[in-house]
Amino acid sequence: MGVWTEWWWWCARPGRLPRAAPLSILLATVLTLISLLFLLNARALNRHSSPRQVLELEDHDLEGAPQDHPDLVTYIRQLHLVPPATGPYNLHSSNTTDFSQNGQSRRVESILKGKRWGFFVEAGAYNGEELSNTLYLERQLGWRGLLVEPDPWNFWALRKRGRKAYSIQACLSPSAFPREVTFKQSDTMGHIVGAADGGGRQGIYTRVKCFPLYSLLLALNVTHVDLLSLDVEGAELQVLRTVPWQKVTILVVCVEHRHVPEGGHALKVFLQERGYALHSSLGDDYIFVRKDMLERPSEGL
Repeated sequence: MGVWTEWWWWCARPGRLPRAAPLSILLATVLTLISLLFLLNARALNRHSSPRQVLELEDHDLEGAPQDHPDLVTYIRQLHLVPPATGPYNLHSSNTTDFSQNGQSRRVESILKGKRWGFFVEAGAYNGEELSNTLYLERQLGWRGLLVEPDPWNFWALRKRGRKAYSIQACLSPSAFPREVTFKQSDTMGHIVGAADGGGRQGIYTRVKCFPLYSLLLALNVTHVDLLSLDVEGAELQVLRTVPWQKVTILVVCVEHRHVPEGGHALKVFLQERGYALHSSLGDDYIFVRKDMLERPSEGL
């Protein structure tokens, strides 16, 4: 005879039921509450994590997650994105107009017919001022965007410039999922450590989080980018391969080709296959423009 059967048989004996009834009701209530809690917990496991639960995730919990996973997007938005500065700029060369090395900013302005209030992503943003391909567009044309810089020292300097754009201390992932990598700090030449670096450990290294470009855009609720400036010391083609081109619109791509292991020709072929035309070559940068944008009237850009 089971435990519960024995209990009810004992309670049902003459003279026992009146005294046992309150205890039986209490026991039944507790069992019912336990069952409800179990059911609610099981349903919760099938739902996405709440923002509070995402905040409690360990960083490694999201490694390998799909780049559009809602938990990853919330994690980036709440824990890693730094909002634009609200005060005045704090530039070392405030009288300079175009900070780009070879006139990239002015070239983009020309391509987009002086468009105002555009949106940019600059990966390899350095200190937010020197060699910046986007500061001119931000100050003169009111553009906003995202500055991506993995080097902690450079990012510290960037934060002090008062840029009116979101920023993140991370690298763009060369894979279509987040990961953590070893990063070699080297002023403007910092890069993800790979096989080409050999086995030596001379220099300054740090661990850096890498997020897919698409994940960052989703965290900002953005699917239209007027300028993608990509200078990531050799990982440019890998980063471009992670982009779901059918889900985002990028009008102009300014990409450094000097350190791409596959070579500049591979960049040209890749972007041409995705509907881009090579517009300019400035220094070590190629500037690609969407072919359909070149074919349509300039109004509305």
